[in-house]
Amino acid sequence: MVKRYHVSDILAQFLPAYRQQHALSYQQAKSCQHIMDCRTAKLGTQQWQCNRCDYEQIHYCSCRDRHCPRCQGQKTQQWVEDQKAQVINTRYFHLVFTLPHELNVITHYAQSELYSALFEAVSKTLDKFAHNRKRLKGQLGITMVLHTWGQTLSQHIHMHCLVPGGVLDAANHWQSVKTDYLFPVKALSRVFKAKMFEALRSRKVSIPDADKLMSMPWCVYSKACLTKPETVIKYLSRYTQKGMLSETRLRSVDEQSVTFYYRDYRQLKGLKTMTLSGIEFVRRYLSHILPKGFMRVRHYGFLSNCCRGKKLTLIQEQTQGDTPNKKDSPPEPCSHHWACPKCKQGELLLVGLNALPAHLHNTGEVYRLTG
Repeated sequence: MVKRYHVSDILAQFLPAYRQQHALSYQQAKSCQHIMDCRTAKLGTQQWQCNRCDYEQIHYCSCRDRHCPRCQGQKTQQWVEDQKAQVINTRYFHLVFTLPHELNVITHYAQSELYSALFEAVSKTLDKFAHNRKRLKGQLGITMVLHTWGQTLSQHIHMHCLVPGGVLDAANHWQSVKTDYLFPVKALSRVFKAKMFEALRSRKVSIPDADKLMSMPWCVYSKACLTKPETVIKYLSRYTQKGMLSETRLRSVDEQSVTFYYRDYRQLKGLKTMTLSGIEFVRRYLSHILPKGFMRVRHYGFLSNCCRGKKLTLIQEQTQGDTPNKKDSPPEPCSHHWACPKCKQGELLLVGLNALPAHLHNTGEVYRLTG
């Protein structure tokens, strides 16, 4: 039987030594405590009972911290259900805007400002091109997702953008993109660079090596367009809900180090392994803890929360898509069903929650079984 490793065990083992050398922010300390308490007696227990026989199970509760790798499954499924009513019957484009690694140092003294500036710069860049392209001028819809990590947990700050292939013009008429690309990436790169500098300066953030950064090319990457609604939803869930590290990638943990799998996209040779000291693994993991209340997924243009319902209805009517309108056919709540392992006929039902801490009370959420 293959042994399973958990981030909570790694933190419990190496965090004390890490804290002797490094200071933790309040948010890092809070997330670490949540992850280590996840599915332990500290968070209380769930009592599950079969509706056909007398079989019972007791399970520990989840922490529901967004940085915990064990608490995203149910959230992801519910999020996917919510997005089904919002997919447009058109092609989608996937663009990635990457910050030069020279800007990573800003996260040490202005983390929230850097990430907010990135959202602003990318949205303004795409909006500028949407209103200046020949025969296609109007408002884009953009789903933007901030990622701060690479496959080896190093800092790699970049923005994933999933964009429906069309715009709403001033008269609320839908105009589809006719080409196989949305905007030229080299031109996007130049404008993105200028918008990023502008956004940082407006927040009074000092920019290291500004002259060097201004003279070098910045990376903007455009992936192949997506055509099927189910593929779009899969992409959305993949990039919006996954965390910095899936625990299935953990290969081994010993007294000094942690070994995990990673994919080298440059060489395209499948999975490789990397071994880090326990303290270095903790440092890299904690560097991706977001500031309190910072939203990693945001929607802009006609997908923004203030106008999404009305404008999506207009677009879906004009594209004659078969995607249901959210108002007419609300997504069903995500539910889970576990068969009884004893009688094989009944289902396990949640019948009680015991000794829940204050931050988990009154959520109305059912936690996943751990077995």
